[in-house]
Amino acid sequence: MATIANSEIKRKPARYTLDCAEMLYEAVIYYSNNSPKKAERMGKKFFEIIRILELMPEIGTKCQSGMRKMLLGKFPYYIYYRIKTDHISIVGIWHTSRGTAFKDN
Repeated sequence: MATIANSEIKRKPARYTLDCAEMLYEAVIYYSNNSPKKAERMGKKFFEIIRILELMPEIGTKCQSGMRKMLLGKFPYYIYYRIKTDHISIVGIWHTSRGTAFKDN
């Protein structure tokens, strides 16, 4: 079986919006008030998924406004992002119970 050399995999670096940073901060603070370990797991899972998206950005589900979304592991949040020519723009995270995060304009 043929394998792909690491040099053949093209990585698109992730860039985060300020809104995304604020949303992640609020979610981690919420969990840390109840369980610091759960908050730490959530943060680790977030960055683990970002690393996956940098290598396979099309893996997420297409959704509104030309964005894609990816479930944050076992946590009830979606990571919303856009695939750009030279990077992935991480737009935000949104709790699944809150409905649609970003409306079409």
